[in-house]
Amino acid sequence: MNQNENSNPKSSGYTSSPGYGKYTYDPELLRGEDGLDFKRYLTLFLSNWYWFTIAVFVTLSIAYGINRWSEKIYTVSASLLIEDQQRGGDMNSAEQFIPGSEIFKSQQNLKNEIGILRSFTLNYEVIKGLPEFWVTYTGVGRRGIAESRMYKNAPFKVIFDSLGRQLKGRRIDIELLSEDKFRLRLDDKVDTVLSFGDRYQTHQFDFIIVANDNYLFNKTQSNRYYFWFESLESLVNKYRGKLNISSIDEEASLLALSISGYSAAQEADYLNKLMEVYIDRGLKLKNETAENTITFINEQLGLISDSLRLAENNLENFRLNNKLIDLSSEASLLQSRLEKYENEKYNLEFEKHYYEYLVNYVDTNKISNEILSPSLVGITNPTLDRLVIELSAIQQQSKQMTFTLKQDIPSVILIQSRVKDAKKALRENVENSFKNSTKLLNDVNARILEVEREIQKLPGTERQLINIQRKFDLNNTVYNYLLEKRAEAGIAKASNVANNRVIDNAQAFNASRVEPKERHNYMVALILGFFIPAGLLLIFDLLNNKIIYRRDIEKVTDLPIIGFVGHREVDSEMPVVNNPSSSLTESFRAIRTRLKHFTDNEESKIIAITSTVSGEGKTFISANIASVIAMVGKKVLLVGLDLRRPKLHKILDTDNDKGLTSYLIGESEYKDIVLKTNISNLFFVPSGHIPPNPAELIESDRMSKFFEMAKQEYDYIIVDTPPIAIVTDTFLLALYVDINLFVVRQRYSSKNTLNLIDDFKNQGDLKNMAILINDISLTGYYGYGIRYGDSFGYGYNYYSQYVKYGYYESAKGYYTE
Repeated sequence: MNQNENSNPKSSGYTSSPGYGKYTYDPELLRGEDGLDFKRYLTLFLSNWYWFTIAVFVTLSIAYGINRWSEKIYTVSASLLIEDQQRGGDMNSAEQFIPGSEIFKSQQNLKNEIGILRSFTLNYEVIKGLPEFWVTYTGVGRRGIAESRMYKNAPFKVIFDSLGRQLKGRRIDIELLSEDKFRLRLDDKVDTVLSFGDRYQTHQFDFIIVANDNYLFNKTQSNRYYFWFESLESLVNKYRGKLNISSIDEEASLLALSISGYSAAQEADYLNKLMEVYIDRGLKLKNETAENTITFINEQLGLISDSLRLAENNLENFRLNNKLIDLSSEASLLQSRLEKYENEKYNLEFEKHYYEYLVNYVDTNKISNEILSPSLVGITNPTLDRLVIELSAIQQQSKQMTFTLKQDIPSVILIQSRVKDAKKALRENVENSFKNSTKLLNDVNARILEVEREIQKLPGTERQLINIQRKFDLNNTVYNYLLEKRAEAGIAKASNVANNRVIDNAQAFNASRVEPKERHNYMVALILGFFIPAGLLLIFDLLNNKIIYRRDIEKVTDLPIIGFVGHREVDSEMPVVNNPSSSLTESFRAIRTRLKHFTDNEESKIIAITSTVSGEGKTFISANIASVIAMVGKKVLLVGLDLRRPKLHKILDTDNDKGLTSYLIGESEYKDIVLKTNISNLFFVPSGHIPPNPAELIESDRMSKFFEMAKQEYDYIIVDTPPIAIVTDTFLLALYVDINLFVVRQRYSSKNTLNLIDDFKNQGDLKNMAILINDISLTGYYGYGIRYGDSFGYGYNYYSQYVKYGYYESAKGYYTE
């Protein structure tokens, strides 16, 4: 029966097996092609355990180095309570009746305050208040490996003029030599020995290095340090960038501040200074109103004090010169009326002066200071007071938004529009109030003129006394009034407290170390130690185009695999003869048995052994299969039909002067080219000299006659043919050959050759085709631990059973290895 018509082994699960008839169930052949072969990759990883060991050792060593020598990074935290300005708003506002609006406004306020805390202006003020930050000190280990950032604990201190020019960011190395000497280096260009307290001055630097009070020189220490001057702007941006601020709860106005750095004490000082400057800023904003009131009143006092002093001197001199103590009752009455009108006049003039202040404030677009409220200076105007408060609140909100938002976004444009509208409304009210005050002032002036006409009727002495007394009383009343208002403003300023307050200060001892994370680094190193070699092995496996596993063959072709030959560990080309008890010889015996049952045709005698390319071991296979068949008493003829590159004569150690070529060209007869070998029942026909036209010789009639004579005389004819992918000689022999064995070599034959073999099967050019796997190694591709049973499903299964069930000692008798 033609082998192409046989059942597909891969689909049926049957293959030929000695001693059990033509076909026997083999579960190894039923393995699916699809899916991940876990057993294969497990074998791959286990056989390369040393790569995993090396990788894990390297990654853990790197993790240890990182944990041991990298600079430690610490995180410190603090908490700050922010005033919820929205809760004290106008309860009559319609927004108070919108559900959730209060929480939304509170969160808006928190975002504004967070933006202020991160602002460059505030942080610049913070850094300016921390001169210890302006110089960074670093200690160097004895071997120059470990470095540690130092803050307030360096053995020396750099003193410099903050207004002087210091080159920023340039490293300056210091090596302490003794109690009072040190060596200074700059980029290996400057190397000088100085004493503590000496001034170092160049066009780039101007500073003095002094030893700290607790400095003691120790020879056993490294005594190597370096420092550099920080740029304030860069330092501000650095701390702004790493400052973390978050709200503890959505409905709370409590902020959590945290920052990470090399020195826990330094980061704690920064956070505490930040909260201090922020709270002082809020208190300063609250005190601006009182300060503006006091400034305004002081200006008025400056104007009135001189007038009061002059009026007092004039009154005193007049009384002494005229010896006039009291006025008449009529004069006293007129004086009282005049003082009353004068006080009204002054109040109206004071109001007009305040209105002029408001107009000037609005026209100059001031937003930096708090606007002075009319109620604080004693002016009663509820509408004006409300407009001033509204403008102040909107300006404050605008100022906060500019800390965090750009000028061209809609929300900022909207708030700026609200500021303009508020100023416009305030200006209109001020203008109306100014006109009303002017009208009232004219009326008061008219009443003063009327009283003055009546005073003109009094005697000259009393009239003069009334005028002097009137100026003194007016100035005195105004002066006392201003002093009272200034005292009230001072009390208000003294009683102001910051609405924002610190809940928890940043403490260095509460810091937590965030880098390096020792356990995390070791865990990552362990994972990488496993995954890196695993990934590389998988990549190499995916990129590999060589035949490694039995599945590699089964995925391409359903041709049966007739046998497996292991790796030849000895130099002998004929292991079946020289090492008859070896496992390699046993593999040839298994192939001999399978060949016996490969076809139903008992007359099948001619077996062609070929390969796709050179180097796959077909000649070695041909010689040993022929020998192992001859050992069981079968008369075997081994024919060297690789007329282009003959090798068989070298393996059998025979002469190649006469051979098949000389027979085909008629120079020799059949009996002259058949040589008897040293192996019983094995005869050999060498290739002979290399002809110029081997294909034409194979197609000649003498080739057909040669096989007819050989079939009558021998039980088996083993033909060693050239590689089928290189020349067509094998196809020319298809008429004579009964079985075609294709040799593929593990780790050598390309998977593409299997497609070529499968094409030959599908085209029907060759009959009874089978595959023989050669050179299977226990240490396969990339060190795979390939065992015959795991890799290809055949080969020494009975040997594996001996090992499995503890009969290894009894199995030793079967093999010499």
